[in-house]
Amino acid sequence: MNPARNFSMKFSLRSAQAVIGLVIAVAWPQLAMAEHQITTFDPPGAGTAAGQGTFAQMNLNSGVVVGYFIDANGVAHGFIRSVQAKYTIIDVPGATGTQAYGINDEGTVVGWWFEPNGVYHGYLRDHHGNFTTFDVPGAGPAPPQGFFPAVIVPLPQAINNSGTVSGTYVDGNNPPMFHCFVRTPDGNITSFDPPGSVNTLGDTEGITRAGAIAGGYFTADGIIHGFVRDPEGAITSFDAPGAGTIPGPNPNLLTGTAPNTISDAGVMPGEAYDKNQVQHGFVRNSDGTFVTFDVTDAGTSPGQGTYAEGTNLSGTSAGNYIDANGVAHGFVRSRHGRITTYDVPGAGTSSGQGTIYAYSINSEGAVVGWYVDANGAYHGYIYQSEDDD
Repeated sequence: MNPARNFSMKFSLRSAQAVIGLVIAVAWPQLAMAEHQITTFDPPGAGTAAGQGTFAQMNLNSGVVVGYFIDANGVAHGFIRSVQAKYTIIDVPGATGTQAYGINDEGTVVGWWFEPNGVYHGYLRDHHGNFTTFDVPGAGPAPPQGFFPAVIVPLPQAINNSGTVSGTYVDGNNPPMFHCFVRTPDGNITSFDPPGSVNTLGDTEGITRAGAIAGGYFTADGIIHGFVRDPEGAITSFDAPGAGTIPGPNPNLLTGTAPNTISDAGVMPGEAYDKNQVQHGFVRNSDGTFVTFDVTDAGTSPGQGTYAEGTNLSGTSAGNYIDANGVAHGFVRSRHGRITTYDVPGAGTSSGQGTIYAYSINSEGAVVGWYVDANGAYHGYIYQSEDDD
């Protein structure tokens, strides 16, 4: 696994650029590895070989999980996992592969489907199973997958309860560039880029109930920056404390600020890649202030460190960290700064393995993500954290 995985693995951009302070100390002592309820899962048909398996993307407060899996033939299928662990498999009619990224409380799923010729299309699936497909004006065929083919295509989408969709698309230029878009419930699509962007990236949970959108963008110097776009379309760019401002020594690793999601309270977790390309977790509050932190056992070499992935309305954040041996582990950070770390049973213990993603955390403190086992196969999990008052 390339250690710069949050924006490199999700979007495969920095490895092909044409395709794309104040540090606040942790206020609470960090805790030892805790044992909490962990549920692992794979939808029926998920492959078990290296590069195959389950990629759980997000969960609702109800406990419903959405994501996709790669079967034994290398084909992607979306899924919805109910609270009772019943699965609904999602395949867009006529698609050679389907990915599901987001779901709202109405049960509408958003994602991408693709053709054998490399052309990708967006879709919505309502709770009755009806599909609506769409294309962003100016979108072109997606670029090669690069070093992480299991993701299939690095174009996340998000949907809020009103049915507004945000996401990322690739244009038809040579070389192709990434842009963000917002699609209103009536089907109107607006493309946008922050000023100075040469590649703009949205996030899987990058839209709030009110319609604010979060993501990151690259400038021509190769540095990544964060942005938030308000419901009226105004864009605010930002850089986290400690983020590097010039390209680092390794061209395959990131330098700068990479937000991951945005909560309905406007809080954005993410990571700052410093000048040495070591990652540090941050939480950006709605007023623009930052809290930065590191998990004690996180590695301090390039490509290692702490990744903050999701934050719920109570202010509890989830993420993972890469240790000095290149192994990934999960963590939950309470709103008071207490950090609890965990490993999913069955996760591999070699470099590039472990609890790779802790991507979404709901109001009940349930974290959803995926892990990679010793054979290189991927599996979904749910980690139930404890509320911290």
